[in-house]
Amino acid sequence: MNNALQWIVSIALVLYVGYSLVKSGKEYSLYKKNSKAFLETHKDAVECRYGKWQCALLVVMTVACIAMALLAQHFTDDMAQILLYRVAYLCIAIVFAGLTLEMWMHRTIIFSEDGFFIGTQYYRYRMIVTLEKRKGIVKNIKVLFQNGDVIEVSQRIGEEIRVRFNEYKAKKKERKEKRRKH
Repeated sequence: MNNALQWIVSIALVLYVGYSLVKSGKEYSLYKKNSKAFLETHKDAVECRYGKWQCALLVVMTVACIAMALLAQHFTDDMAQILLYRVAYLCIAIVFAGLTLEMWMHRTIIFSEDGFFIGTQYYRYRMIVTLEKRKGIVKNIKVLFQNGDVIEVSQRIGEEIRVRFNEYKAKKKERKEKRRKH
């Protein structure tokens, strides 16, 4: 491969993964802003973080890829290919950095008395139609809402939503019974 083509491919790859990192960064920034506002308005809210070790692993992988990009000359004897090695490791590091942001954002859930905040949105328990386990290797849970929204969460987060949703329904039923008696 000639040198000019290597540079073109390298620049295109870096721009593409850089764009995906910027996109993830913007979504993460929106998440931080919205979750902070939610926590300020819901004093009873409880923030739960799942997947801390996955985020830590992604950070380690990001750092390892950056180190490999810096030390790429030790992985090949063909110095003409050194640029491609460095770009490949740098691109993988950028992808891992974006995945870290997304993992942190989608594995953090804030529960309040009448709903939960995940990603960049707040969902009310009263809007939940059903929670379905997905079949396959990854057993995520789909949460379906009355307005047609569907979110897919990890099994652990889905089960926690199910528990809190059932508690919400029981409290609602109890309040309804109290009103009927009076």
